[in-house]
Amino acid sequence: MQNGVERMRRGVLLGAVVVGQLGCNAQLPSGVIDPATFNTPAGALGLQHHAVYLFIQEAQSFAATSGLLTDELENVSIGGGPAAGISQGVYVDARLLPQATSQQTERCAFCVTDYSNLQAIRAQSAEALGAIGAYLPGASGSIRGHVYVAEGYAEVMLADLFCSGVPLSTLNYGKDFTYHAGSTTSQVYQHAAALFDTAYALATDSVELQNLARVGKGRVLLALGEYAAAAQEVAPVPDGFQYQVVERWVDSSSGQAFMYNVGTVSDREGFNGLPFISSGDPRTVVQQYATNLYNAPLYTPVKYAAPIAPIVVASGVEARLIAAEASLQAGNTTAWLATLNALRTDGTYTTHPDSANPSQTDTTYNAGTGGVAGLRPLADPGTADQRVDLLFNERAYWLFLTGHRQGDLRRLIRQYNRSQGAVYPIGPYFGGGSGINVYGSDVTVAVPAQERANPLFTGCLDRNA
Repeated sequence: MQNGVERMRRGVLLGAVVVGQLGCNAQLPSGVIDPATFNTPAGALGLQHHAVYLFIQEAQSFAATSGLLTDELENVSIGGGPAAGISQGVYVDARLLPQATSQQTERCAFCVTDYSNLQAIRAQSAEALGAIGAYLPGASGSIRGHVYVAEGYAEVMLADLFCSGVPLSTLNYGKDFTYHAGSTTSQVYQHAAALFDTAYALATDSVELQNLARVGKGRVLLALGEYAAAAQEVAPVPDGFQYQVVERWVDSSSGQAFMYNVGTVSDREGFNGLPFISSGDPRTVVQQYATNLYNAPLYTPVKYAAPIAPIVVASGVEARLIAAEASLQAGNTTAWLATLNALRTDGTYTTHPDSANPSQTDTTYNAGTGGVAGLRPLADPGTADQRVDLLFNERAYWLFLTGHRQGDLRRLIRQYNRSQGAVYPIGPYFGGGSGINVYGSDVTVAVPAQERANPLFTGCLDRNA
């Protein structure tokens, strides 16, 4: 699928970009496709494919950027000490991301790219929906629904990663932009929820897209603290549901792993980080792909070690985790624990004599449809704080490097009254960079300076979780 989308992308990208910027009578630059090319049913479908492609493309980048900001990834110069030098990822990894005053003072170029890509998904979605309405009015509901889902997830990512104050400016089909002032984080989530509702209502011919919309809205409702509504939203999603997007993880020409330019899987980063490597958890198994300048090993998740491998954007597992959190919030610890354990132990254990020592026994796990070998049932830790810790640890392992961790850490601060110093990595920083020897305190990325072209944008409303 991705190769076909890539070919379509090449055919529509330049024209799609200029549709809302030049106006009907402007002289087109040399080499730019006339926007009128898309004034056909095939052109409208091409714009739809491109909107979905941008969503697919950004899923990988967002997982990497948010992984660096949290405890999932560390900068590739880890182990070099304060003199290791500054690379793109250092400021994100060290959480030193002040509001830039100009494009020249931006500390994170790929954060700017993430922001541009996410806003491009929104703009391309508007362009695609306008063209479909004009030239492909008989299109199936899933054609439109897929666009609304892509736009909804783009707004979830904007709300998760960036500060409060993201403008949701709009591209008006065939015309120009309408600028909007910055929206609060809650307002961005609420707008995304409405997009998921629309996607669900349209995609009556695609159970997969309806499940994707349900999980997306459930994720948003969790972010808004509406736990019971979130659980109700995802209840119909089957355990085995997965929406995957296929990504390239090894460069086909150089053979270099994607992670080499991004980061290495963390292990107990900054006191608060989870032991993603040393735990031996089968959900976060890693393999070494290189060493850095300081001979420190660099690790990539096994699930992304192949040249081409999928990211799971949404799943039945996520739906059950949402239900578990709602049960915990309602005080039903029995249902909470049972739901978590159902994910871990969907299979059977067989006890048999140890082949090397018949007087001893071994236990073999026989995985079911959702179980993972090596995961034993959890026990109730006994206190409210410990139950929250256990829940979010399970979310971290099940949803490892899929772009969920940043939203979860912000929720721990915002909804569970944890301090940022108890949630994000803190203390001495050994990831490299002249003068950077301690973690900062930023828990969000500032909206890039390029947004100042919007006359209604005044900067981040706040930098809180």
